Amino acid sequence: MAEAFAADIAKSLLGKLGSFAVQELRLAWGLEDDLARLEERLKAINAVLSDAEKQQSKNDRIRLWLHMLREVLYDAEDVLDEIECETLRRQVVKTTGSTSRKVQHFFTSSNMIPFRLKMGHKIKKIIERLAEISSLKSEFNLSEQAIDCSHVLHEETEMNRSFESFSGLIGRDNDKERIINLLAAPSKVGDAHPFVLPLVGMGGLGKTSLAKSVCDAANVKSHFDLKMEACVSDDFSLKHVIQKIIKSATGERCADLDEGVLKKKLEEILKGRKYLLLMDDVWNEDAQKWLLLKPLLSKGADGSKIIVTTRSQRVAEIMGTVTAYNLSLLGHEDCLSLFYKCAFKEGQMHPNLVGVGKEIVAKCKQVPLAVINMGTQLYGRTDEKEWESVRDSEKWEEKGDGILPALKISYQRLPTHLKRCFLYCSVFPKDYLFVDLELVQFWMAHGLIHQSSIPNEKLEDVGLRYVRELFSRCFFQDYVGRFVIATFKMHDLMHDLASSLAQNEFSIISSQNHQISKTTRHLTVLDSDSFFHKTLPKFPNNFHQVRSIVFADSIVGPQCKTDFEKCLLEFKHLRFLELLDDSEFEAFPESIGALKHLRYLYFGSNTKIKRLPKSIFKLQNLQALAVTGEGLEELPKDVRYMISLRFLFVVTQQKRLPEGGIGCLECLQTLFIIRCENLENLCEDMQGLKSLRKLVIFECDSLISLPRSIKCLTILEELFIIKCEKLNLMTIEEEREEKIQPLSPSLRIVLFAAVPTTIALPEQLFQGSAESLQTFIIRDCTNIEEIPECISNLKKLQNLGIIDCPRLSKRCIRGIGEDWPKIKHIPKIKFDDDDSG
Repeated sequence: MAEAFAADIAKSLLGKLGSFAVQELRLAWGLEDDLARLEERLKAINAVLSDAEKQQSKNDRIRLWLHMLREVLYDAEDVLDEIECETLRRQVVKTTGSTSRKVQHFFTSSNMIPFRLKMGHKIKKIIERLAEISSLKSEFNLSEQAIDCSHVLHEETEMNRSFESFSGLIGRDNDKERIINLLAAPSKVGDAHPFVLPLVGMGGLGKTSLAKSVCDAANVKSHFDLKMEACVSDDFSLKHVIQKIIKSATGERCADLDEGVLKKKLEEILKGRKYLLLMDDVWNEDAQKWLLLKPLLSKGADGSKIIVTTRSQRVAEIMGTVTAYNLSLLGHEDCLSLFYKCAFKEGQMHPNLVGVGKEIVAKCKQVPLAVINMGTQLYGRTDEKEWESVRDSEKWEEKGDGILPALKISYQRLPTHLKRCFLYCSVFPKDYLFVDLELVQFWMAHGLIHQSSIPNEKLEDVGLRYVRELFSRCFFQDYVGRFVIATFKMHDLMHDLASSLAQNEFSIISSQNHQISKTTRHLTVLDSDSFFHKTLPKFPNNFHQVRSIVFADSIVGPQCKTDFEKCLLEFKHLRFLELLDDSEFEAFPESIGALKHLRYLYFGSNTKIKRLPKSIFKLQNLQALAVTGEGLEELPKDVRYMISLRFLFVVTQQKRLPEGGIGCLECLQTLFIIRCENLENLCEDMQGLKSLRKLVIFECDSLISLPRSIKCLTILEELFIIKCEKLNLMTIEEEREEKIQPLSPSLRIVLFAAVPTTIALPEQLFQGSAESLQTFIIRDCTNIEEIPECISNLKKLQNLGIIDCPRLSKRCIRGIGEDWPKIKHIPKIKFDDDDSG
């Protein structure tokens, strides 16, 4: 990375060494002297790190020194993690006792004395390396500063801004109209087929936003039978491009199909249909690759049209069948208008800032992305000196790497914790659709989220604030917020910025690049064949330090599967493993159990995985597990041994979730039970989920009832039950003669949608949530007949939605409905298309 972030890593290590948990470990393993010396050495170095990081941009020797230090600090993290992991393993043995021979077999293999000696040796080596590096710091005349090892974040930047996406389409009406006219023009005899219109311009002009706006226009869509979109980006592989087009057209991923089958499938989809295709962010300047794809696209009906967005005139020459549309810079007045919209609250222009704002806009050189970025950076800031510091930044004069200076300034202004979170996003491929909850778990897996000073605030909550703050500063875009999750993307120029700053630690393996360095800690695999057949054989010793791997390409073929299983053993310190695409695994390799540092495991939409490896329960450090494919026959019963699990997303073919499994996960905070078509009952021991705060049950069509133990989830905050046709919500109610035990007293948000078997709402849900429930949505519940009486006691309820529930809506008609008196105290009520308050 351009910045080593050594201070942040050292601070994290000192926080961990000073924690109660590690104090206990020191005594348990007899490592108190070794760890005390490590802590002492870290404190001595940490005292000068703040000054060193301030000077590194102007002193190459200091920057190199910080990078050397960072490598040692990473190794120190690995050692502490290993000690913690072994402690967790022994905790499992202790709690299960001698009844489970299988558990004893896995967890008693390492004797305490040899382990203590091995760890002691590793710690001594780290202390020696730290001493060697520390001896060099005297050469830099660094000043010591007060040390704060608490690692507690103070209150985040005030976030009172709504998530409004600034599209950058201000001033583009004429461009939009001209492009629409080109697309809507009728075909003539002799016209090229398919029609290809290149939209060309430098990065940040808004080509993608403009092209999408054109494709979504009603007077364009009406001309076509089929609309598709594919972000091509850097790696123009015929197979990958076809897969993206098919997915856009049908929703099918087709990851396991070979190229020949994919070609035939695409021809069948396009045959006789007049289509509109947006090929976004094309970089391929190899005409032969386009000539392989073009005949397939010509199978569509006459009048089919393609828009290609690109920064390259050469791409336009290769692909275009008509003259390219060159998108110009944005007009000066439009730039000012866009900047003011981003920088000032509505109706609150500050006259003393307008002049400085004009000078900043002038430095953005009429590039909309730069204007938007600078405006959002300064939103809510009224200190004229702060505006002047942005205007006078040295970054405006930097040249040579193609990154907009405005984006570098925005990055420079980020707090350190957000800088690291942003840079780590570069491990995901361009055009990746982020999900807020998953990204937070990714950051947590790498220790990037730190506890705030807000009492009882969980790391997940802090992480979501990080997401919102990065979005408000325009590091993310296309934010779509829903009740259950939020999704967003990163602009390709922002991805370029992150990649350029993180290049020492991050590597991308594609059909063009097979390199991986010894400093690589995070790996993106865009082409599995290249990785297994070129990178692995050429760099066999460069993988033990890798902490993240994202396989954006499917792992298919017996050789790739064998190579994958072998290479897993090389990733000794892996924290994060994500398989984005479908693969041919019916059973995941048992070697996964050796990855004791692993904190996040994502299987993507792998439909062929029928069972998880038995060794998976050895992953005591695992915090997040996502199995989203629909082929999994069951979760291993020993999932209960994954005692650190906080996030679980599961799709299973089971009829019942057995007791003694999921219900024993005391640390679990978020549980998604999705598309389990055979599932009739959840586990009866849900009372064991003592930390569960979010429960989502979606498309479980066979689910009949909820266990009564659900009422024991006393800290549950969010409950979403969606598309469960046979579910009767009243099953959680106690019998009348029994003592009524209310549900969670912490519920804030409840959503019931498409549960047609339910005819009444469970009163206990509301009785237990009188002081907490803020939002309640009922959608498409056609047989619910009335609102419970006790809803009038919900003092905190601010939002009520009753949508597509004809019987309920009739009883709740504003002012005259039978149930209106029960709900009239609620500030905001929405009935179908009506919205009040």
